[in-house]
Amino acid sequence: MTDAFPSLLRGRSDVERQQWARWVLGSHSDQFLPEMAAAVDQLNRQDPIEQGQPVVNPGATPNDLVVIATQRGRHCVVFDQPLACPVVLFDWTGEGLEPGSNPHGFDVISVATECKGHLMEEAWKRLAPTAGGHYMGFIDDDVLISASAINRLLAVARIHNLSAAQPAVSFGSSLCQEYGWLRQRACTTLHRVPIVEIMAPFIRRDLLELAMPFLTGVRSGYGLDRFALPLCAAHLNAWRFGAVDLTPLTHVRVFGSLEKRFSNGLLSKEEEHLIRQRLMQSMGFEVDQALHQQLEAAVA
Repeated sequence: MTDAFPSLLRGRSDVERQQWARWVLGSHSDQFLPEMAAAVDQLNRQDPIEQGQPVVNPGATPNDLVVIATQRGRHCVVFDQPLACPVVLFDWTGEGLEPGSNPHGFDVISVATECKGHLMEEAWKRLAPTAGGHYMGFIDDDVLISASAINRLLAVARIHNLSAAQPAVSFGSSLCQEYGWLRQRACTTLHRVPIVEIMAPFIRRDLLELAMPFLTGVRSGYGLDRFALPLCAAHLNAWRFGAVDLTPLTHVRVFGSLEKRFSNGLLSKEEEHLIRQRLMQSMGFEVDQALHQQLEAAVA
C-alpha cells in the first residue's frame, strides 16, 4: 500500500522531518496544536500572511469549483449573487433531490456517503478540477454562508497567495469553543492558522492533489485536515493557511460524528490513526505494521 501514496519530505533536513513526525504520530491528535500554532506564528514573522499582491480577477474564476453537501437539496448556502465558478450540489443521501430544491439549476451528484471524508473522495473522483492555481471548496450542509462571502473568500485567497483557506468560525458556531484558533477576529481581513477545518475548506489544486490519496477509504475525513493537508503543504513549501475573518461561517447543527462507527468497522479516531500512519510511512518512518495492516484491511 505504501506505493499508493506520494513520498513526503524526503531529502529535507532531519530536524524538519523529526518535527513533523512528532506532530503527526508522536503525540495525542489534539496536543500538537499549540506547537504548530507557534510554528506558523514564526513563519508569519518571516513572511506575513496579511501582506498580499494585486491579482487579475481576484474573486471566483471559471476554473474554481464549489461542492455543497446537501440532504436531498437542503443546505444553508444563501445565493445572494451568482458565482463565476461552477457549483455542484452533492446529495449525500443518494436518493436524489426533492422537487423544486435546485432553483438555480446547479449540477447534481447523488451518491450515498457516510461522512465528509467519503463525500470529498467521491467528489474528487468525479470533479477533479483542471491543473493550475485553482481552488475547490467543500461546504457542509449545516454551514451558513453566502455566495458573496464565498466570492470574497476566494479573492482573499488569491490576493494573499493561500494554499488553503476557510471562513473564520463565528461566535455562534458550535465549533467556536473547540477551535479557538479559527475564531473570527475583529477588524482583520484574515489570520494565519495551522489547519483548515474539514467542514468548509477551500483548497488549492496542487495541495488537494497531493493530499487526497491519504483519504482513500476513510469515511469521516478525520486526519485529513489536522495532519495530511499541513504536512503536504509543508512538502510543497506552501503552508499558507488562512481563516478569513471577512467571511465568517456559522454551523447550525452540533458536531456529532466522533462516536459513530462506520461501515468499514472503524471509529473516526481509528480512521485518523490510519491517515497518520500513511503519512509517517510516506516520510520514511516505521509504524506498527500489524496495526497498520489491520486498519488498511478495514478500508480496502
